[in-house]
Amino acid sequence: MSSTWDEIRKKAKKQTDDAFAAKVSGLTRLTDEEIFAITPSATDKQRFAELMGIVADAALSNEEKADALRKVEGLAEIAVPLLMK
Repeated sequence: MSSTWDEIRKKAKKQTDDAFAAKVSGLTRLTDEEIFAITPSATDKQRFAELMGIVADAALSNEEKADALRKVEGLAEIAVPLLMK
């Protein structure tokens, strides 16, 4: 019985990961594979989305963006792989 639930959980995670990568690759120059590498966990996906939201916010000045980015916990783990691309 637990293997059935494990299979369902794995399939749901893959579908979610695929949908996230497809959406992000459609909005950026990153490929799905690059997105998978940069955001292996749900927390990484959340941080990545937060980072991209701050950077893309046209209403914020550069100084406001810098202040907002300083507040993102775990930013380095996401930003460094992006800068390497």
